[in-house]
Amino acid sequence: MTERQEQILSELIKEYVKRAEPVSSNFLVEKCARLPNGQGFKCSPATIRAEMMNLEKEGFLVQPHTSAGRVPTDKAYRFIVDKLLGEEKKGEEEKNALPQKDRQIINETIRTSPQEPHAISSRLARAVAGLTNDFVISGILDTGDFYRVGVANILEMPEFEDIDNIFEFGSVFDGFEEHFNSLFNDFPGENLVVYIGRENPFKESRNGTVMVTRYPLPEGYEGISALIGPIRMAYDRNMALLKYVSKRMNQGKW
Repeated sequence: MTERQEQILSELIKEYVKRAEPVSSNFLVEKCARLPNGQGFKCSPATIRAEMMNLEKEGFLVQPHTSAGRVPTDKAYRFIVDKLLGEEKKGEEEKNALPQKDRQIINETIRTSPQEPHAISSRLARAVAGLTNDFVISGILDTGDFYRVGVANILEMPEFEDIDNIFEFGSVFDGFEEHFNSLFNDFPGENLVVYIGRENPFKESRNGTVMVTRYPLPEGYEGISALIGPIRMAYDRNMALLKYVSKRMNQGKW
């Protein structure tokens, strides 16, 4: 992918995440004109339209039949996620650092919680759900005790105007323990794993994203936090949030 295509794809995804509506080439042309300090795409409207067509041919965009705009595919989100993970490995994580106010909320949640694994797990679930407006499950790997928060967050999203998506989400909510082993017992060495669409282990729901991180808890237990939401989500912020939770818990200063 060229640098220009990457920039166009990134701007399109940001707008789609914000509005949940297909993004037109006209929007990108207008946005280009409004960007300050010469930060536009440095190309003509015709070039932007041609690049969007190329991105569609490569499987990064799709055009719904009822719209003139385009929406990102699972492949597009995977490209963005891999780029964010690559930046972290290169020591460039400050590009996507969690805002200070969000760090303060996580710090305060951990600091004021009783120093007991169940209490911290339940409070972390509430804090992360409140910050992301997604569905969050936190728990203790050793005991299989989990705390679910944020069902109302999910049901308010545009994706869940489709009754089939509601049923799919319900199957994830009810069958979480069934998928416990596939999610956590074979957890790789990384401190954050992101499953997008058809990658996720919940076979009943392929229209969502699952992010998982793990960390130590008091008394020698091991904890996890899983963030579950539609594929259309703010990956940069959500990934930064879960990575910060893991980092903060790994410091061991409960």
